[in-house]
Amino acid sequence: MSGDGSRVVGGTFFHSYGGSSRSAQFTAKSTASSSNGTFGTYCYDQTGKQLWKDEFTGFEGVYWVDISKDGAYAASGGWMTGSPNYAGFVRAFDVSTGTKVLDYATTSRVSQVALTADGGWLISAAESLVLFKRVNGVYQKTGEFTPPGTNPTVVTAAISADGNMIVYADYSGNVVLLANEGGLLALWKQWKLPASSSHCVRITPDGKAFAAGGSEGYFYFFDTQTFLQTGQPTITSQISSKSAVYGVAIADDASAFVGISNLNSTAVGGLVYFVPTASNPTGAPSWTYQTARNPNCASINLANGLLAVADGHPDGAPGNFYLLNTSTGAQIWQYGTTNMSWPIMISASGNAVVAGSDDSNMYYFTPAAP
Repeated sequence: MSGDGSRVVGGTFFHSYGGSSRSAQFTAKSTASSSNGTFGTYCYDQTGKQLWKDEFTGFEGVYWVDISKDGAYAASGGWMTGSPNYAGFVRAFDVSTGTKVLDYATTSRVSQVALTADGGWLISAAESLVLFKRVNGVYQKTGEFTPPGTNPTVVTAAISADGNMIVYADYSGNVVLLANEGGLLALWKQWKLPASSSHCVRITPDGKAFAAGGSEGYFYFFDTQTFLQTGQPTITSQISSKSAVYGVAIADDASAFVGISNLNSTAVGGLVYFVPTASNPTGAPSWTYQTARNPNCASINLANGLLAVADGHPDGAPGNFYLLNTSTGAQIWQYGTTNMSWPIMISASGNAVVAGSDDSNMYYFTPAAP
């Protein structure tokens, strides 16, 4: 969603989950039986009017979308073809017209894309991290960084508002900070998670801090300058369930970060941990909130006192969207869906919340009421 909430982009996909396992969401090349079909990227205004669409016939479809804060450019990424000739894609669009201004092929699924505030830079996370620069209205590849190891797959990535700082996590469990040096990606520092991989990283607009999720309930806050000096997280927090943290969020001013996790491997429901960063070396939360289903995504707008969470799992089970008060953790509202729900976002201005569900609907809310 654009910063003022006036433009929203979404993408459609299909994945055969194969039971209750969530791991296929983050595996570069799934072996599950999934369908080919018609998928697309869609753009709407705040009234729900469709402004344009970009559809294609392919495999599994769109896994991630983004739109620049100024609402001028959008991007999407995902899977185009399956076995045996796997191929993914990154596309970018001029939001005013829907004109495609990038169509780039990858050799595995693109799990995430991210744009800077003015859409001047674009990154994609697939078998490598790729950096694109907008030149004369179209995107050109300028840099690429391939993770080391036997499974070089970038799971999640984020970019600062000005495009100077980039953080990603790979399938081998490395959290990596890169600098954009004139379109080339320079490795600044990396840290290996104690176990498993990270499913989500988020960075502040100014690039001065970032957050990452981990396994066993751990999630981490990094002050960028401290990380460059020590190579370690600034704050380590752990959710009591000790389940994998599938989503994190970080306040724009880095004064708080959030982790979301399942209750445990068998129970239905999840936990939201809100952790202030000032004078909090132990990472103790100031409050927690329990969701009805497994939480999948969180978005924070601390300036307006809002935290949004989406939940739901397994496939075919109901999901929910929540809006919480960041000061107290009190629920402002909750909205139920007929299937599990994954993405949710609060606009930068705080005037809207947008979310998507596996019930095939996108939802647009005002903070006051669902």
